[in-house]
Formats: sequence, structure tokens, C-alpha cells
Amino acid sequence: MEEKNRNFRDGNHDWIEFSVILIAYNLERYLRKTIQSVLDQEFKNFELIIVDDGSTDGSLHVAESFQDPRINVISQKNGGASDARNAGLKAAKGKYVAFLDGDDYWYPDHLKMAFNFFRKYPEVHAYAAKYAWEEEGFIPRREETPCSFVLRKLGLRGLLFMHSSSVVLNASLVSRLPLWEADMKYGEDILYWVRLMRRAAVIGLGKRVGSIYVQRAGSAMHDQAYRDISVEDLLGRLLEEWKLMPHRQWQFAVHFLIVRELHPSRLLKMEKEARFRFLKRIGPMLHGWLEEPCFNAYVKTCLRERQPEMEKGFERLLRRVNFCCVWADRVARWCMRPCFFK
Repeated sequence: MEEKNRNFRDGNHDWIEFSVILIAYNLERYLRKTIQSVLDQEFKNFELIIVDDGSTDGSLHVAESFQDPRINVISQKNGGASDARNAGLKAAKGKYVAFLDGDDYWYPDHLKMAFNFFRKYPEVHAYAAKYAWEEEGFIPRREETPCSFVLRKLGLRGLLFMHSSSVVLNASLVSRLPLWEADMKYGEDILYWVRLMRRAAVIGLGKRVGSIYVQRAGSAMHDQAYRDISVEDLLGRLLEEWKLMPHRQWQFAVHFLIVRELHPSRLLKMEKEARFRFLKRIGPMLHGWLEEPCFNAYVKTCLRERQPEMEKGFERLLRRVNFCCVWADRVARWCMRPCFFK
């Protein structure tokens, strides 16, 4: 299952700093802006690998219309986002790997900030820029915050700041990771980051927004039927990863990601019967990490379908998970402290 990406292992590709892997499927409307945001980067030493995943609109034509020697366009049959990213990884030659979805875009200093981070912290192999959300009709305004970084343990809050279009990884770390799961249609990024936790204890976070995540109608995140089918598969795979994690803080982080699926805005999009089945499925996974009454109280508010009540119940649940995560981390650090005996 954990097939390795060996393409980075042996070669020395220092002449290219960044391999940007851009994936697209039927994104003709957005793709030109996305590609241009890469070409406008202030840091110029990169290759742009565009993987068209069997688009039936004009996405491939848009990609091929750019005349830049740094661009490599790969056209393949439709296999999903993971399969497209894997194709890009196999073609990559850079020292660092950056991912970008075909409807998202970067600010001009995104790669420059990543380069400055890795130069400052060469021992850290994972970086994630701060990102903002753009919804249809609303474009976020970028705050001019100083370009600075913070190191964060991946097992606790680090994953919450990661989105595929904001992450840059050292190629040596990518070579130790399994390939993206090609048969997953939802949550493949969460699974990839959880696996990343097992191989990189620390991530660097940029405090300035570097990428924009575009929420659009028709995406997998908006297709509720798509999510209902795939979410159980995601949770099952997360639990398999959980069994392999050596420390309790990693276990809590996985469960934090599971709780993320319980947000009221997501649950209310489900049919009532589907919501009940989902809560029944996820409940046993959380018991033992949360007190059962805490979870059951939230389930009751979800079944009543009153959004204000659900939001209050979710906040209580979230506070409890945060409390568990923080204390698990403190206990782990206390157990690892040096002991002196007289």
C-alpha cells in the first residue's frame, strides 16, 4: 500500500530549486489566473509541471498556450487528484516540491518566502504558507504583515494550517512518503498530511498569506453526495494510520481531524438519515478520547437540526478536543524530561 516515490532518491537536482506541481481537471475558467500566478513569482528558479487530468473542456489548451521553457505539460486520462499529483512527482526534478490546485493561486512572494524559510531552517523539511479563502463573489484582502515564520509541532495544531496549495516540502522528505492514494476521491490530502506527521515532527508556518484557496460550486468539498460516500473510507484509513503512530499526541491529532468532519455546516448539508448513520459510525471512534456524554449531547442537538444549538454544542466538543490535545502534549514532554536520581 505504501508505495514509495523513488524519483527523488538518487539524483542531485540542485539546479532547480522548486518543482511546482499544478493539477487541473475541467478548470478552464480558473486555470489561466493560476498559471500566471506561478509565472509572476519573484523567485524565478522553478519548474512548473502542469498535469491535465483528462479535462473535457479547454483546460489543456489553456495550459499549452503559455510559452515558457519552465513549463512542462502532462496530459493523462482522468484518474483523480491523487493520480495527477503522483504523475507530477514522478516528473519533478527540484530540491523542493510545491503543490497547487488548478483553481487556487499564489501571491508573487510565495516561493520567495518558502526559499527564505528553508534557508533559515535547513533542518526542517516542511513549510506551509498562511492561506486565505476566496468564495464566489468575495476576494479576501491581504494584510501587509511582516514576513516571519513560526515552528509548530505537526501532531497538534500544525495540520490545521495546511492546505495542499500552501504546502512546500523538501524532496528528501517526499521520497520517504507514500504516494498519494489514487483510489481516494475525498480527503486524500488529510491522509497525506497524517502520514507526513509520522516522518516530520515539526513544520514551519508562514505568518503572511501566500496562497488563496478558492471555494467553488461543483468541487468535491461542495458535493455532499460525494462526501457521504467517501467519508467512511477516509475515517477507516485514518484509523489505520493511527495504529502506526508512536506517540499519544499523534493519536489525538488524528481524532482532531475526525472531529473536523462534525462541523454543523457540513452536517446540515446531509440528509437526516445519512447524518444519523454518520454520527453512529464516528461515535465509537471518539469514545475513549472524549467523555461519552460530551459527544452524545452534541448528537442530540444535531438530530434536532437547530443550527444555533449545534454550533454551541460543536464549540463545547472542540474545546474538549483542544484540552485533550494540549494535555497529551504536556504529559508526553513531562515523560521525556531527564530524571536524576541521588
